[in-house]
Amino acid sequence: MSEELGKIEKPEAGDILDQRKLYVIPLVYSLPGAPDGYASRLGDYWSAVDQHLNSLEAKAGIVKKVFPEGISFSGDPGVEQLKQTNLPAYPFINTRIQSGAILEALDDDDLFMQVLDWGRIAQTGFNSQKVADTVQDAYTTAAEARLKHIATTLDEKLGPGEAGVVVISSLRDIKTPGDIEIFNIMPPELDRLNRWIEEQARIQQAEAERMAAAAQAGQAPPSTSAADEPPAEDDGPGLWTPGSA
Repeated sequence: MSEELGKIEKPEAGDILDQRKLYVIPLVYSLPGAPDGYASRLGDYWSAVDQHLNSLEAKAGIVKKVFPEGISFSGDPGVEQLKQTNLPAYPFINTRIQSGAILEALDDDDLFMQVLDWGRIAQTGFNSQKVADTVQDAYTTAAEARLKHIATTLDEKLGPGEAGVVVISSLRDIKTPGDIEIFNIMPPELDRLNRWIEEQARIQQAEAERMAAAAQAGQAPPSTSAADEPPAEDDGPGLWTPGSA
């Protein structure tokens, strides 16, 4: 059973508190090179998640286990890994850890890297159908093994009556045990962030088309003033990809 936080109304203790529960939070990363405004909206999202989770814990049970996607270590090493990979998500997770929750490794590092590598290779394109099929089969095999590992981890690590929070891109393809109650936490700030990303993508696409039209006409590329160019919030080498959040 899956419910959104806003639909939960005074759950009966016998129905909820004695069951295993997973509070599911959509994973959103910080993006190097994102235009000005992304980091503040991302901060608003995680702050809203924290507030909604507080409300849900009061009704259905305090978080005892934390399962962040992409984290392959438990305990303190996992916390350090989280700081390196998704610092904006750290504060609300650390609050639960300081209250007694345990951070559990959700991913197997080798399977996680296999999925990333095969996915990256698949995006390059192929001349040979045989090679394309080989890469697709390898990706599918790794992805299925990873999803099975995640499902097994959730089942084995979430004890009777415990509540856990899983921060993940999607739980849709993961076969969670039927006795685990699922609660989706999707605050309005997530929709606002996604709409802002879509708008930034449209702006960038319009600018690219304008530049292409000028080049085709043999004109110099239109100049962009510093005031018109959105400053990046991160000067690192990474590239911001609209919609990748």
